[in-house]
Amino acid sequence: MKEKKSTLKSTLIKNGRLIDGTGNPWFKGDLLIENGKIKEIARKIKAKNGNEVIEASGLIVSPGFIDIHTHSDQTIFSSLGENILTQGVTTHVVGNCGFSIFPIDPESVNDEIYDMVKSILEFGKDYKLYRHLNKYLEDLEKKGIPINIIPLIGHSIIRIMVLGVENREPNPEELQKMKDILREEMELGAFGMSTGLDYPPGSFAKTDEIIELCKVVSEFDGIFTTHFRGFGSGLVRATKEAVKIARSGIPVEISHFKPFGFWPGDIRKACKIVEKAREEGLDVTFDVFPHASNYTFLLAIVPPWVYLSKDRIDIPRAIDILKKSRTDSDLKSKILQEMSTIVGSFLNIKEDKDWVKIYINAPKSKEYNGKHVYQISLEKNIDPREAIIDILINQNGTVNATYLSITAEDNIVTIVHPLSMIASDGLIIPEKSDIFPNPYCNGTFTQVLGKYVREEKVLTLHDAIRRMTSFPAQKLGLKDRGLLKEGYWADITIFDADKIIDKATYENPRLYSEGVEYVFVNGVLAYNKGNFTKSMSGIPLRKR
Repeated sequence: MKEKKSTLKSTLIKNGRLIDGTGNPWFKGDLLIENGKIKEIARKIKAKNGNEVIEASGLIVSPGFIDIHTHSDQTIFSSLGENILTQGVTTHVVGNCGFSIFPIDPESVNDEIYDMVKSILEFGKDYKLYRHLNKYLEDLEKKGIPINIIPLIGHSIIRIMVLGVENREPNPEELQKMKDILREEMELGAFGMSTGLDYPPGSFAKTDEIIELCKVVSEFDGIFTTHFRGFGSGLVRATKEAVKIARSGIPVEISHFKPFGFWPGDIRKACKIVEKAREEGLDVTFDVFPHASNYTFLLAIVPPWVYLSKDRIDIPRAIDILKKSRTDSDLKSKILQEMSTIVGSFLNIKEDKDWVKIYINAPKSKEYNGKHVYQISLEKNIDPREAIIDILINQNGTVNATYLSITAEDNIVTIVHPLSMIASDGLIIPEKSDIFPNPYCNGTFTQVLGKYVREEKVLTLHDAIRRMTSFPAQKLGLKDRGLLKEGYWADITIFDADKIIDKATYENPRLYSEGVEYVFVNGVLAYNKGNFTKSMSGIPLRKR
């Protein structure tokens, strides 16, 4: 696949404060873009006829931000990238948490598999799955995309192709088939493999299965990213498993490295495990979003025996049990009591008003979408736990939520840790969609730069930008992105360090960030002082 070149005239950025992404402080200078790449960087560059000139006096000029953990696999097809460009992001890594939209036979997808994948990737009604990476990237290129896309292979999808959703280990022949599928997609240009070890069917995999597959990824100098077994195993044990996988020789990226409420204080212990692994020569790093919350399915706060059948999620079973609880007082009492225990541990919910910590994402329902559970319980004049049951029944179990689950003390640990990158765990939100997301989709990078750099001063500006640019580029093995450097692709963000801030909140998560002035994607101006140019100059990238 050929990479696009800018059809615009060359652009000269003048008098900017250039932060190159290496971690060095800014220096004042000019930058010339030609044919989609950075042609020259100097203290002074004289403008020539044909140059478009952008005056960047007082503004920061940095590499475009690389979001190493997103779920934009599907939504990239139907958006101008508004919520992403307003943060200065120019590249998304997709295929995370064990779920990609390839390599899977679309005809083999039943309702159970569809619900599993949809819960991660926010499918629209026109979703499409792909048998191979090639066709996915070809469709992206044909459609035109606002930012660059880097694909990972979802381990859960490979498992579905060979084992369906069975909870068992693969036999030697099946494991070899999984390896063959993985190898074929790596040959087509995938950057690595991801796991979602909290979600079926990835959660059914033993560590040795993951290690064997990672050996294939290593043949192609790829990486392994993992949503580890945080909920099921505990933070410390899950981190140890990630380190064990790293001992196979593969670079490991721990995704959204946070405690999520269950294990207060354990994040420091987990960081020590990663630090020790680094001392042993293991390439283990992690990424983190700045918000003190997490986002997952609403069923997570009802007792597991309600929604698990033979260790896999069975939504129809869950709905049947919840409906039965409306007329069976003993069953209802048991469910409500266990829900209290779960939310008490997970969210420190002790009384009704504490249920403001859960925001509902139910796009098909104006009655529930975007409201916190306490508000819904007041409107319906019922117990908040009963409100949860009503929502699940009304939405047939396919509803997600944002949980305010992390203390400020635990949240800051991984944000400032030197081994962390910044990543959203979000996705591109099509402007006309009714998705009610978590606020990290619209405000991850800008919150770090506005709140944690400018206001709280727990990170320096140049170090924060390193975590958003050259650090993820290094992890991914990108040779010509992530730095302001002559010969590199001109993915460039220009922003006002005094004004940049996120505006998205839990109540209004669709609000765009402020303070980003210009964004170039492959040398083409994609965002111009509040205007989206519709340039669609992004490139689907392959591992070279």
